[in-house]
Amino acid sequence: MYFQIYKNILGPFFEKVIKKRKMYDYLKFLKESQRWSNEQLKDYQWNELKKLLLHSYEQVPYWKDIFNKLGISLDDIRNHEDFRKLPIITKENIRTNKYRMISNNLRGKTWTKATGGSTGVPLELDYTPDSYDWRVACSKRGYAWAGSEDGVKQGYIWGVAIGKVSKKQYFKELIHHAVLRQKYFNCFEFNEEKMKECLDKLNKFKPEILVGYTNPLCNFAQFVKNNGKLNFKPKGIISAAEKLHEYQREIINEVFDCPVFNTYGSREFMLIASECERHEGLHINSENLLVEIIKDDGTPAKNGELGNIVITDLHNYGMPFIRYQIGDMAIASDKVCSCGRGLPMLADVVGRRLDMIKTPDGRNIPGEFFPHLMKEFKAVKQFQVVQDKIDELVITIVKEKDLRDSDFEFMSKEILKVVGEQIKIDFKFVDEIPLTKTGKHRVTISNLEQ
Repeated sequence: MYFQIYKNILGPFFEKVIKKRKMYDYLKFLKESQRWSNEQLKDYQWNELKKLLLHSYEQVPYWKDIFNKLGISLDDIRNHEDFRKLPIITKENIRTNKYRMISNNLRGKTWTKATGGSTGVPLELDYTPDSYDWRVACSKRGYAWAGSEDGVKQGYIWGVAIGKVSKKQYFKELIHHAVLRQKYFNCFEFNEEKMKECLDKLNKFKPEILVGYTNPLCNFAQFVKNNGKLNFKPKGIISAAEKLHEYQREIINEVFDCPVFNTYGSREFMLIASECERHEGLHINSENLLVEIIKDDGTPAKNGELGNIVITDLHNYGMPFIRYQIGDMAIASDKVCSCGRGLPMLADVVGRRLDMIKTPDGRNIPGEFFPHLMKEFKAVKQFQVVQDKIDELVITIVKEKDLRDSDFEFMSKEILKVVGEQIKIDFKFVDEIPLTKTGKHRVTISNLEQ
């Protein structure tokens, strides 16, 4: 009953009448467009891209200079091959040129946010309220595939704002979450005591959907399996913010006895792609984002090939992100999902660029190799691989119980088989591996110049 009241009355009234926003209009459009054919979606995307490029040339000093330096006019961009003549931009380009990347006609009318940044230097980004409405609408559509909609009871195993929060902001969020029927649990503070407290409250609340950071979700599922009893059964669980490994999906699915939905997003764009009920890959929000998978030589990755994720935000006219290399890698896919949606897909998001391990012979080893290996050792509670030197790996392990000598021999043998005999492996044992400042656990860290 409450769900229907919120969906049909409270939500639309708040967004359209009070906030005077277009999010619900965009959400309605997205629910229709997801059933378009792939060709229809491509045509729509191309038309939106042409409008963005025209605006960027006319209103954004940085992009006007790029066009002029390359000797390219808008008429010269007739297809995607022409579009790829524009350079890929990085976080460093934005840090250096941010002021000149903001549209002249929208300066002072944008919102600003910062990404966490693995380098410790936050990246400030500007975006328009309208582009935010697009992002929220895309997120709501993707989450709805897992059964998550406003007004449905949802538990969030999530992070909280860093720093002191004002009383006004605290009560504002408290009311907002209560109206949406959402309960938040700070995974940054998770230990056995906090997880027991979380389980007790979830058992009373009985959410239909659980949403959470992947690693804390997996750790919580393991805690429930070993120490607690579940008095509710969610319809679906949404894994977010971190890479979902198959062994983690299996643990979460086993404990909660419901499907797990993988998602991929970022601070820059919010939800980029997400799984539907068929779990055959990640559907890209192509009405809002043009996502390219580009190999290191600058050419597009073919089906099944690994490449860098490069994104163009089609609706952020305040600070156009055109061919922005986000720092993640993915496997390209030309698959059409059996669900019938025409949205393009990613086979998988493989890992952060900085999480690739380099070898002395010039290879990049995906960090996903290590979780794949470590799942074989039940005595390993948590681990982290750090590379400071090209010929050395430091593997830090939190033990659930003692590891046997034969375990180390097998572990070392399998690692050297992949990375090569030239690399030295050092094992360290600790009680706890610290999280990043944004509350995430990095499985592999390469401190080498990429």
